[in-house]
Amino acid sequence: MHAVRPASPCPNRWWSFAASLAAILSLLVAACAPAGEAPATSAPAAAKPAAATPATGAPPAAAGKPAGGQQSTGTVTVAMVGNTQMKTLEQLKGDFESSHPGITLNLLVLPENQVRDKVTTDISTGAGQFDLVTIGMYEVPLWAKNKWLEELGPTLQQDASYDFDDLIPSVRKGLESDGKLYAAPFYGESSALLYRKDLFQKAGLEMPDRPTWDQVADFAKKLHNPPNQFGICLRGLPGWGEQLAPLDTVINTYGGRWYDENWKAQLDSPESSAAIKFYIDTVRTVGEPGATQAGFTECETLMVQGKVAMWYDATSGADLVFDPKQNPNAANMGMAYAPTKEKPDSGWLWAWAFAMEANSKNKPAAYEFMKWATSKEYVNLVAQKSGWGQVPSGVRKSTYDQAGYKDYAKSFAAITLDSIQKADPTHPTVKPVPYTGVQFVQIPEFQDLGTRVSQEFAGAIAGQQSADDAIKKANDYANQVAKQGGYQK
Repeated sequence: MHAVRPASPCPNRWWSFAASLAAILSLLVAACAPAGEAPATSAPAAAKPAAATPATGAPPAAAGKPAGGQQSTGTVTVAMVGNTQMKTLEQLKGDFESSHPGITLNLLVLPENQVRDKVTTDISTGAGQFDLVTIGMYEVPLWAKNKWLEELGPTLQQDASYDFDDLIPSVRKGLESDGKLYAAPFYGESSALLYRKDLFQKAGLEMPDRPTWDQVADFAKKLHNPPNQFGICLRGLPGWGEQLAPLDTVINTYGGRWYDENWKAQLDSPESSAAIKFYIDTVRTVGEPGATQAGFTECETLMVQGKVAMWYDATSGADLVFDPKQNPNAANMGMAYAPTKEKPDSGWLWAWAFAMEANSKNKPAAYEFMKWATSKEYVNLVAQKSGWGQVPSGVRKSTYDQAGYKDYAKSFAAITLDSIQKADPTHPTVKPVPYTGVQFVQIPEFQDLGTRVSQEFAGAIAGQQSADDAIKKANDYANQVAKQGGYQK
C-alpha cells in the first residue's frame, strides 16, 4: 500500500505558489513557444454517442434541449485548453446557443501552459473570472480539498438523460475526491506509440504490439533520415504537463521515481537517471528538430505531415491521425502500447474535464453547458457535423459501442481502452512511492517544480548543459520542494 500525504494543501501556500507560477509560466511561454504556437494537450476524453443508424453507422442528430426543460439564462465564461477536441467544441458553440436561447457562451481557448497559468491564478485567488475551467486528474483532488470546486456528481446523477453510469470508471474515479465527482470528463486518454506502417514495411521492420524502449530506439535509428524524415517525435517543450508527461512514464517503466517513501528525491538514482538520459539522447539524436518547442500539437502536426516515423504521446491523438480527412497518411498509421522497460502497462491516465468554480456567478447555465458538452448527444453531434475523427473519446463506454466509431477506430480503440483501464496512479512505478500520479506527483508544488525541472531537461536537449548537470539541478529542486513543503523530515 502506497502512503499518500493526507493533509490538504494550505490555501495560503496555494496562493503564494499560484502567484509565482503565473510569472514563471508567462516567462516560459514567451521564451519557448513559437510564434502562432498551436495549443497543446497532455493529456483527454469524450461524451457518449447514441445508437447509430443500422444502414450507415452515422449517428442521429443531437438533441438540443436541456434535460427537464430548464430555461437557464445568462453568460457562461469558460477557460479551455486549445487542443483539437476543444477547438471542435468552440466551432459548435452556436449549436448550444441556438438550443439554449437564454445562454451566451464566452469561451477562452488557450495553449496548455497558458490556460493552466490563468486558471490556477483565477481559482486560487477567488477572482471568479470563469464559471467553468478545463482541468484534469492532477488538479481535482487538490482543489476539491480547498473547496475551490463545486461538487457535480449529485446534479449529473439526477439527470437520467445524462447517463452518469456510462462514464468509464477509471476516468470518473480520477476526477473524484473522497468519492465525490468534481469534474465532468470531456475526453480521456492514456499514452501509446503511433507509427507509420508503410515506413516500417519498407525498412523491413515489424512493430510488436508491446514494444520495449530499446526496440523503439533501434527502430528510430533505422528510420531516421533527415532532413525530411525523423525517427520519432517526443515532447521537448518545457512544462509539467508537456515534456514531463511522456518523460515521467519513461522514468516509471525504467523503475525510477520522483521520491522514495521518505520523500527523498530520486531523480538522480541509477534508474531515473538512466531513463532521463535515454529520453534526452533519443530526442537529440533521432528526434524532431526544434524539440524544445515541440509539445503535443507540434508532434501531432509533424506526424500528419509525414515527417516522423513514430510518435509517443496521448492515445487521444489517434482520433486525428487515423482520420483520412485530417491526415493524408491515415491508411498507413499503426498503434502499439506504450513502450516499456522494467514495468509493464506504463501508459499514463488523464482526462480533460469541465470543473465548475465554487464561486461561479451563473451555476445553472454553467451546468447546462457542461452537461451538453459531455453528453452522448454531443458525441453524436460532432460525428454528424465533423466526422468520427473529431469525436471526444476515452470517456463514455457507449462511444465504443457505436457502429460508426467501432469501424472508424478499429485499429486503435482496443489499445486505448485497455491502457486507460490498466493505468494505476496509485502504483505508478516499480518501487513504493509516497504520492499518486503516473505523469505527475500529486502535490500542489509540482506544478512549479515540474516546470522548473522540465526547463533543465530542455536545456540538456538543446545542448546548453549536460544531462548529468540537468539531473543534479532537477534532483536538488525536488529535495528543496520536499523540505520546504514539510514532506521530507
